[in-house]
Amino acid sequence: MASPTTRVTFRLVVAILAVTLVLFYVGRPLYWKISATVQEIRENKRTVKQGISQFVYEAQKSVGWFHDESDSGARENRRARSLLI
Repeated sequence: MASPTTRVTFRLVVAILAVTLVLFYVGRPLYWKISATVQEIRENKRTVKQGISQFVYEAQKSVGWFHDESDSGARENRRARSLLI
């Protein structure tokens, strides 16, 4: 059997590796997306406000939070009907 100190050290190393892997796989694509957006903003000579708006828009699209203004609102209508029933 291993000593308690060895077990704690092993668990800490495993936890640090797990956090590092998560940060790598989540952070790397996010870094590239931000870099590409910043480069595009620089090329198009946009203002900071327009650039931030574009960045937020791209982020919403990439995670599925984008709400299309041309949407008829059918999803909200279904939700309202289900609450009334």
